[in-house]
Amino acid sequence: MKKLCFITSSRADYGTIEILIDQSLKSNNLKSNLVITGSHSNSIFGSDTEIKRKKRLSIFKIPIKTKNINTVSVLNSFTDLIKKLTKLLKKINPDVVIIFGDRYEMLSSAITAYVLGINIVHIAGGEKTIGSLDDGFRNSITKLSNLHFPVTEEYKSRLIQMGENPKTIFNYGSLNYEKIKKNNYLSKEKLEKKFKFKFLERNIIVTFHPSIDSEESVNDLNILLKELKKLKKTLVIITSPNADAKGVVLINKIKKFIKTHKLRNFHFIKSMGSQNYLSTLRYVDGAVGNSSSGISEVPFFGIGTINLGDRQTGRIFTSSILNTKINSLSIRNSLKKIFSKKMRRKFKISKKIYGSGNSSKKIIDKIVKFNFKKYKKKIFYDLKTNLK
Repeated sequence: MKKLCFITSSRADYGTIEILIDQSLKSNNLKSNLVITGSHSNSIFGSDTEIKRKKRLSIFKIPIKTKNINTVSVLNSFTDLIKKLTKLLKKINPDVVIIFGDRYEMLSSAITAYVLGINIVHIAGGEKTIGSLDDGFRNSITKLSNLHFPVTEEYKSRLIQMGENPKTIFNYGSLNYEKIKKNNYLSKEKLEKKFKFKFLERNIIVTFHPSIDSEESVNDLNILLKELKKLKKTLVIITSPNADAKGVVLINKIKKFIKTHKLRNFHFIKSMGSQNYLSTLRYVDGAVGNSSSGISEVPFFGIGTINLGDRQTGRIFTSSILNTKINSLSIRNSLKKIFSKKMRRKFKISKKIYGSGNSSKKIIDKIVKFNFKKYKKKIFYDLKTNLK
């Protein structure tokens, strides 16, 4: 029996890996553990209220300092997690640590597992986001991992370019796509009652995270909020920025802006949870911000994404994603487009590149059967040599 250890550091990654955890619990050949850390530790980001107890799943919590007001505090969180996770992983003694995405907490987890000699499975590697530090975190995790599950063929090819052995890379599609297909959707009325807002004539959801230049992010948020304030008969739902440097600063600025201007059509929500968030996407006209959700989830709902700045530059974009510079005129013009029914009819997404919506079973089956011992040593796969 293989012992698995899933790591979750935020509401975003848990919403995706939960479907994988549920699939692992169906296998009698696996013992599953879940480590909850990162922004789950702090109520300002929504904490871990979405995470429910499951039969046969052992849950461990590692609280870390997540009030990341600058880069130094991020580094303190990074090292704090390594110290605490080292102790916990030695206790759990898993065969495999499963890491999703590109957060700095995930890199902390990968470094810890690597040094302890624990096999690492990385999901969603090979992507590019040149406007955030996540790019470096993601690529570093790739080089420490033994088994890879990218979500498209393009991302798979990039992993091979990075020197990863093709025999350790399997593209079974997107877990996000599967999650969207299987989500238990809530009605408008239930969402309104739960979050105490009212859908209006027009509705948008906003998520704005800090970028590499965290100081500039504060100014960019000001520009965005001032433009959103001009919207009439529009519900503006704002979800919490993540726990990067200046994340707390952005949260406080959003709250203060809403309170100062008495914006009754603005609603700030720390964490909606995956089910509620996806349900909300069914009833809004579009998404605004620089979150990966605007690229990997929102397009499946046939609505537009206003992708601000370069934080997500490098990912595969659909026609519904409007790359927008962070200035008043550009944001205003993009808002007009996502509210236009004529424009929305032009939005298309090729779902084929994201698999068939059953990624979790294929991933778990491969983890069970994969010969980790054979690929334990990280040998650089030289593309030119192997193509001769």
